[in-house]
Amino acid sequence: MYQLSATQLYGVILRILRQEQLSQDCLQEVFIKIYHNLSDYNAGKSQPLTWMVTIARNHAIDFYRKKNLQIADDFDLSVIDDEQIQTLNKLEQQQTNQHLHDCLQQLKPEIMNVLLLSYFNGLTYETIAKTLNTPLNTIKTWVRRAMPTLKKCLEKIND
Repeated sequence: MYQLSATQLYGVILRILRQEQLSQDCLQEVFIKIYHNLSDYNAGKSQPLTWMVTIARNHAIDFYRKKNLQIADDFDLSVIDDEQIQTLNKLEQQQTNQHLHDCLQQLKPEIMNVLLLSYFNGLTYETIAKTLNTPLNTIKTWVRRAMPTLKKCLEKIND
C-alpha cells in the first residue's frame, strides 16, 4: 500500500505545506492515521486512493493549522496526475470490469444481452424489444429481475 500511494500522498501534502521535512513528517502521520482508520473505509463510497488522498489533504491542513504555516493557495487536488495513480486506477477499473463480467455471465444469455444493449449501448427498452422481437413488458421484467441478482453478486465480490 505504501509503495503504491506514498508518492501521490506526499505530493498532495507537499503542495499544501511547501516544506519537504514537514511534509515527510506529515506523511508519516497520515499513514498511521490510515492504518488506524482502515475499518472506516467503505468501498461503496470511494476508491482506496481517493479515500487516502482525502485523509492526507485534511491532515495536511490540520498540520498546517497546528504549525501556523503559510498555506499555498494554488493547490488543486483534482490535478494530481502521476503514473502510479493512473496505474492504480487502471488496475481498479480492470478488477471492477472483471467482477461485472463474471456477474453478467451468471445470467441467462438473452437477459445478459438485454442488459448490455440497455446499459452499455444506451438503447431504450422499446428499441431492444423491437430489435429482439420480444414484448416490451418481457424486456422490462427481465431487467427488473436481473438487477437484484447483479447487485447481490457484486456485493458478494466486494465483501
